[in-house]
Amino acid sequence: MKVTNLQQNNYFTGIHIAKSVNCVKNMETSIDLYEITAKDKAFLKKLEETVKMRELMPADKGISHEGFCRWQAMLEVAIAKAGLGDRKCVIAVKDNKPCGIITYKPDKKTFNLDCICTWPVEAGKKVALAGQTLFKQMFSDFLKQKADFIELCAILNGPFPVVPKYMRLGFRQTGGKNFLIEMRTNNQQVKNTMKHLDDIIITHPMENSEDINLLETLDV
Repeated sequence: MKVTNLQQNNYFTGIHIAKSVNCVKNMETSIDLYEITAKDKAFLKKLEETVKMRELMPADKGISHEGFCRWQAMLEVAIAKAGLGDRKCVIAVKDNKPCGIITYKPDKKTFNLDCICTWPVEAGKKVALAGQTLFKQMFSDFLKQKADFIELCAILNGPFPVVPKYMRLGFRQTGGKNFLIEMRTNNQQVKNTMKHLDDIIITHPMENSEDINLLETLDV
């Protein structure tokens, strides 16, 4: 089903692609995944307007002003790239509230990760494994495509140190400059990483999912 906004001539279309149950430290967290379509401009604009990192993660958590700016910019990059027709964008949702976004460019040989960004649904409370759940979805698409590599650029002056996290997911440094670290992983390493992710994130793909109005469905 597609719902049209006649004033803006945009579609509100999102597809509920999976439900996941994540377990860490004997605590379970349920996260829903929605694929964003290229014409879902109204929802993406609303998401950019309403998600404010500084409000969701108070200053007393030790994040600098520059860190907050970088964090907000990561969200903006993911949203901007999501509007391109050759990208795939997936959002993570907990308790009906968006808590993460990943945007990447699939290809027969190499996937390119534009940006991944997660945030709390309540002030100061990050959603456990939200980022890894989004990575797992990208890894699943990558393995289905039988591509060779996934490449990304990690920023060094963001709110959190991300290079160690990417290394735990199987990425290795290949170059970089000016606060950017180029990283890559390959098909075999992704298969190895997925074995670990399968132990902590149980994903149930949705069958026969229809397009839905995300602005009416989710709390944004």
